[in-house]
Amino acid sequence: MVDEVAAATRRSEPPPASFWELPSVINHSLTEGDSPLALRAILQQRRSAVAFDGRRGLTRQAFFQILLKTVPGAGRIPFTTLPWCPRIDLALFVHRVEGVPSGLYILVRDPAHRESLRGQMASGFAWTSPEGCPASLPLFLLEVGDARRVAAQTSCGQAIAADGVFAAAMLAEYRGPLETFGAWFYRRLHWEAGVVGQQLYLEAEASGIRATGIGCFFDDLTHRTFALAGDAFQVLYHFTMGGALDDSRLETAPPYQHLPARSRPVPFG
Repeated sequence: MVDEVAAATRRSEPPPASFWELPSVINHSLTEGDSPLALRAILQQRRSAVAFDGRRGLTRQAFFQILLKTVPGAGRIPFTTLPWCPRIDLALFVHRVEGVPSGLYILVRDPAHRESLRGQMASGFAWTSPEGCPASLPLFLLEVGDARRVAAQTSCGQAIAADGVFAAAMLAEYRGPLETFGAWFYRRLHWEAGVVGQQLYLEAEASGIRATGIGCFFDDLTHRTFALAGDAFQVLYHFTMGGALDDSRLETAPPYQHLPARSRPVPFG
Protein backbone atom coordinates (compact mmCIF):
# COMPACT_ATOMS: atom_id res chain seq x y z
CA MET A 1 0.00 0.00 0.00
CA VAL A 2 2.88 2.38 0.74
CA ASP A 3 4.17 1.94 -2.81
CA GLU A 4 0.69 2.62 -4.21
CA VAL A 5 0.36 5.82 -2.19
CA ALA A 6 3.86 6.91 -3.26
CA ALA A 7 2.96 6.42 -6.91
CA ALA A 8 -0.42 8.13 -6.58
CA THR A 9 1.07 11.20 -4.91
CA ARG A 10 4.02 11.74 -7.25
CA ARG A 11 3.99 15.14 -8.96
CA SER A 12 4.22 14.82 -12.74
CA GLU A 13 3.88 18.46 -13.81
CA PRO A 14 4.78 21.91 -12.45
CA PRO A 15 2.42 23.30 -9.80
CA PRO A 16 0.04 26.13 -10.75
CA ALA A 17 0.84 29.74 -9.96
CA SER A 18 -1.54 29.70 -7.00
CA PHE A 19 0.75 27.17 -5.29
CA TRP A 20 3.45 29.81 -4.77
CA GLU A 21 1.46 31.79 -2.22
CA LEU A 22 3.39 32.88 0.83
CA PRO A 23 1.71 33.50 4.20
CA SER A 24 0.77 37.03 5.23
CA VAL A 25 1.08 36.21 8.93
CA ILE A 26 2.71 38.80 11.19
CA ASN A 27 4.72 36.98 13.85
CA HIS A 28 6.71 38.94 16.44
CA SER A 29 8.21 35.86 18.07
CA LEU A 30 11.71 36.73 16.86
CA THR A 31 11.73 39.66 19.28
CA GLU A 32 9.66 38.18 22.11
CA GLY A 33 12.13 36.53 24.46
CA ASP A 34 14.26 34.44 22.08
CA SER A 35 16.37 31.82 23.81
CA PRO A 36 20.04 32.80 24.32
CA LEU A 37 21.03 29.15 23.87
CA ALA A 38 23.29 28.27 20.96
CA LEU A 39 21.51 26.48 18.12
CA ARG A 40 24.35 23.96 17.76
CA ALA A 41 23.97 22.79 21.37
CA ILE A 42 20.20 22.42 21.02
CA LEU A 43 20.53 20.45 17.79
CA GLN A 44 23.10 18.10 19.27
CA GLN A 45 21.23 17.41 22.50
CA ARG A 46 17.84 16.89 20.84
CA ARG A 47 16.38 13.46 21.70
CA SER A 48 12.97 11.84 21.52
CA ALA A 49 11.38 11.20 24.91
CA VAL A 50 10.27 7.65 25.74
CA ALA A 51 8.24 8.51 28.87
CA PHE A 52 7.17 11.52 30.95
CA ASP A 53 7.04 11.93 34.73
CA GLY A 54 3.42 13.17 34.86
CA ARG A 55 4.45 16.03 37.17
CA ARG A 56 6.64 18.52 35.32
CA GLY A 57 4.87 21.68 34.20
CA LEU A 58 5.70 24.75 32.16
CA THR A 59 5.27 28.47 32.71
CA ARG A 60 2.69 30.31 30.65
CA GLN A 61 5.38 32.46 29.06
CA ALA A 62 7.41 29.40 27.99
CA PHE A 63 4.29 27.70 26.62
CA PHE A 64 3.35 30.73 24.54
CA GLN A 65 6.93 31.07 23.29
CA ILE A 66 7.00 27.45 22.11
CA LEU A 67 3.78 27.94 20.17
CA LEU A 68 4.90 31.29 18.74
CA LYS A 69 7.90 29.58 17.16
CA THR A 70 5.58 27.28 15.18
CA VAL A 71 3.72 30.20 13.56
CA PRO A 72 5.08 31.20 10.14
CA GLY A 73 5.86 34.79 9.22
CA ALA A 74 8.18 36.92 7.13
CA GLY A 75 11.72 35.57 7.45
CA ARG A 76 10.65 32.83 9.87
CA ILE A 77 13.06 29.90 9.57
CA PRO A 78 12.44 27.00 8.98
CA PHE A 79 9.02 27.79 7.48
CA THR A 80 10.56 29.88 4.70
CA THR A 81 11.60 26.55 3.17
CA LEU A 82 7.93 25.81 2.38
CA PRO A 83 6.70 27.89 -0.60
CA TRP A 84 3.00 27.58 0.19
CA CYS A 85 0.54 28.99 2.72
CA PRO A 86 0.39 27.13 6.04
CA ARG A 87 -1.90 24.11 5.91
CA ILE A 88 -1.19 22.61 9.36
CA ASP A 89 -2.94 23.83 12.51
CA LEU A 90 -2.50 22.37 16.00
CA ALA A 91 -5.35 20.89 18.04
CA LEU A 92 -3.99 20.92 21.60
CA PHE A 93 -4.61 18.93 24.77
CA VAL A 94 -3.20 21.20 27.50
CA HIS A 95 -2.40 19.52 30.85
CA ARG A 96 0.20 21.33 32.98
CA VAL A 97 0.80 24.95 32.02
CA GLU A 98 0.93 27.42 34.91
CA GLY A 99 -1.75 30.07 34.49
CA VAL A 100 -3.41 28.37 31.50
CA PRO A 101 -6.55 26.29 32.21
CA SER A 102 -6.33 22.62 31.24
CA GLY A 103 -8.48 21.66 28.31
CA LEU A 104 -8.81 21.66 24.53
CA TYR A 105 -7.26 24.44 22.44
CA ILE A 106 -6.63 25.21 18.79
CA LEU A 107 -3.58 27.02 17.38
CA VAL A 108 -4.57 28.47 14.01
CA ARG A 109 -1.24 28.81 12.19
CA ASP A 110 -2.95 30.58 9.28
CA PRO A 111 -5.65 33.09 10.33
CA ALA A 112 -7.49 32.30 7.09
CA HIS A 113 -8.45 28.93 8.59
CA ARG A 114 -10.17 30.33 11.66
CA GLU A 115 -13.69 30.72 10.31
CA SER A 116 -13.65 27.46 8.35
CA LEU A 117 -12.39 25.57 11.42
CA ARG A 118 -14.96 27.25 13.64
CA GLY A 119 -17.68 26.30 11.20
CA GLN A 120 -16.55 22.66 11.22
CA MET A 121 -16.37 22.36 15.01
CA ALA A 122 -19.02 22.22 17.72
CA SER A 123 -20.98 25.45 18.13
CA GLY A 124 -20.52 25.29 21.91
CA PHE A 125 -16.75 25.75 21.84
CA ALA A 126 -15.59 29.00 23.47
CA TRP A 127 -13.02 30.28 20.94
CA THR A 128 -11.54 32.71 23.47
CA SER A 129 -7.93 33.89 23.74
CA PRO A 130 -6.20 32.71 26.94
CA GLU A 131 -5.22 35.33 29.50
CA GLY A 132 -1.82 36.85 28.72
CA CYS A 133 -1.69 35.38 25.21
CA PRO A 134 0.48 37.50 22.85
CA ALA A 135 -1.45 39.34 20.16
CA SER A 136 0.59 37.58 17.45
CA LEU A 137 -0.31 34.11 18.76
CA PRO A 138 -3.60 32.83 17.26
CA LEU A 139 -4.32 30.42 20.14
CA PHE A 140 -7.92 29.80 21.22
CA LEU A 141 -9.42 27.98 24.18
CA LEU A 142 -12.19 25.65 23.05
CA GLU A 143 -13.20 23.85 26.24
CA VAL A 144 -11.90 23.80 29.83
CA GLY A 145 -11.43 20.42 31.50
CA ASP A 146 -9.07 17.56 32.27
CA ALA A 147 -7.91 16.45 28.81
CA ARG A 148 -5.43 13.78 29.94
CA ARG A 149 -7.69 10.78 29.44
CA VAL A 150 -8.85 11.75 25.97
CA ALA A 151 -5.28 12.71 24.96
CA ALA A 152 -4.14 9.18 25.81
CA GLN A 153 -7.19 7.57 24.19
CA THR A 154 -6.68 9.38 20.90
CA SER A 155 -3.00 8.32 20.91
CA CYS A 156 -3.73 4.59 20.99
CA GLY A 157 -3.96 4.55 24.78
CA GLN A 158 -0.38 5.74 25.27
CA ALA A 159 0.27 7.39 28.64
CA ILE A 160 2.94 9.65 27.15
CA ALA A 161 0.19 11.79 25.60
CA ALA A 162 -1.33 12.40 29.05
CA ASP A 163 1.77 12.61 31.25
CA GLY A 164 3.36 15.63 29.60
CA VAL A 165 2.79 19.38 29.58
CA PHE A 166 0.62 19.22 26.49
CA ALA A 167 -0.08 17.03 23.48
CA ALA A 168 -0.97 18.09 19.95
CA ALA A 169 -2.77 16.70 16.95
CA MET A 170 -1.47 18.14 13.68
CA LEU A 171 -4.59 19.06 11.77
CA ALA A 172 -4.20 19.55 8.02
CA GLU A 173 -6.39 21.57 5.70
CA TYR A 174 -7.05 18.53 3.56
CA ARG A 175 -9.82 18.33 0.97
CA GLY A 176 -9.39 21.83 -0.49
CA PRO A 177 -5.66 21.67 -1.32
CA LEU A 178 -5.95 18.16 -2.78
CA GLU A 179 -8.78 19.27 -5.06
CA THR A 180 -6.96 22.47 -6.03
CA PHE A 181 -3.47 21.10 -6.64
CA GLY A 182 -3.90 17.34 -6.96
CA ALA A 183 -2.98 14.22 -5.00
CA TRP A 184 0.71 15.15 -5.05
CA PHE A 185 0.02 17.82 -2.42
CA TYR A 186 -0.66 15.02 0.08
CA ARG A 187 3.09 14.61 0.48
CA ARG A 188 3.51 18.34 1.08
CA LEU A 189 1.02 18.20 3.94
CA HIS A 190 3.19 15.59 5.63
CA TRP A 191 6.33 17.60 4.91
CA GLU A 192 4.82 20.61 6.65
CA ALA A 193 3.75 18.48 9.62
CA GLY A 194 7.35 17.25 9.82
CA VAL A 195 8.77 20.78 9.85
CA VAL A 196 6.34 21.80 12.61
CA GLY A 197 7.33 18.70 14.58
CA GLN A 198 11.05 19.41 14.32
CA GLN A 199 10.47 22.97 15.46
CA LEU A 200 8.55 21.66 18.48
CA TYR A 201 11.42 19.27 19.27
CA LEU A 202 13.95 22.11 19.36
CA GLU A 203 11.71 24.43 21.35
CA ALA A 204 11.13 21.70 23.92
CA GLU A 205 14.89 21.28 24.36
CA ALA A 206 15.37 25.05 24.64
CA SER A 207 12.69 25.11 27.37
CA GLY A 208 14.33 22.37 29.44
CA ILE A 209 11.82 19.64 28.62
CA ARG A 210 11.66 16.98 25.93
CA ALA A 211 9.30 15.96 23.14
CA THR A 212 8.36 13.06 20.89
CA GLY A 213 6.15 12.38 17.93
CA ILE A 214 3.37 9.82 18.34
CA GLY A 215 2.97 7.68 15.25
CA CYS A 216 0.06 5.61 16.53
CA PHE A 217 -3.18 7.55 16.92
CA PHE A 218 -6.90 7.30 16.19
CA ASP A 219 -7.81 10.04 13.74
CA ASP A 220 -11.57 9.40 13.89
CA LEU A 221 -11.57 9.64 17.69
CA THR A 222 -9.51 12.82 17.52
CA HIS A 223 -12.03 14.27 15.06
CA ARG A 224 -14.88 13.44 17.43
CA THR A 225 -13.03 15.02 20.35
CA PHE A 226 -12.76 18.29 18.46
CA ALA A 227 -16.21 17.83 16.87
CA LEU A 228 -14.84 17.78 13.33
CA ALA A 229 -16.98 16.28 10.57
CA GLY A 230 -16.05 15.41 7.00
CA ASP A 231 -12.57 15.65 5.53
CA ALA A 232 -12.12 19.39 5.05
CA PHE A 233 -9.53 18.93 7.82
CA GLN A 234 -7.66 15.74 8.61
CA VAL A 235 -5.35 14.69 11.45
CA LEU A 236 -1.94 13.64 10.12
CA TYR A 237 0.21 13.21 13.22
CA HIS A 238 0.27 13.44 17.03
CA PHE A 239 2.96 14.99 19.19
CA THR A 240 3.65 15.54 22.90
CA MET A 241 6.17 17.17 25.24
CA GLY A 242 6.91 17.20 28.95
CA GLY A 243 9.36 16.28 31.70
CA ALA A 244 11.23 13.27 30.34
CA LEU A 245 12.15 10.12 32.24
CA ASP A 246 15.51 8.67 31.25
CA ASP A 247 15.64 5.08 30.10
CA SER A 248 18.52 3.42 31.98
CA ARG A 249 18.99 0.96 29.10
CA LEU A 250 20.16 3.76 26.82
CA GLU A 251 23.63 5.30 26.71
CA THR A 252 24.58 8.86 25.79
CA ALA A 253 27.76 9.55 23.85
CA PRO A 254 29.22 12.61 22.10
CA PRO A 255 27.97 13.07 18.53
CA TYR A 256 30.00 11.24 15.87
CA GLN A 257 32.24 9.73 18.56
CA HIS A 258 32.42 6.49 16.55
CA LEU A 259 34.31 8.26 13.75
CA PRO A 260 38.04 9.01 13.71
CA ALA A 261 38.69 12.66 14.64
CA ARG A 262 39.79 13.54 11.10
CA SER A 263 36.51 12.19 9.68
CA ARG A 264 34.08 14.00 11.98
CA PRO A 265 31.92 16.79 10.50
CA VAL A 266 33.18 20.33 10.99
CA PRO A 267 30.85 22.22 13.38
CA PHE A 268 28.89 25.04 11.84
CA GLY A 269 28.01 28.41 13.32
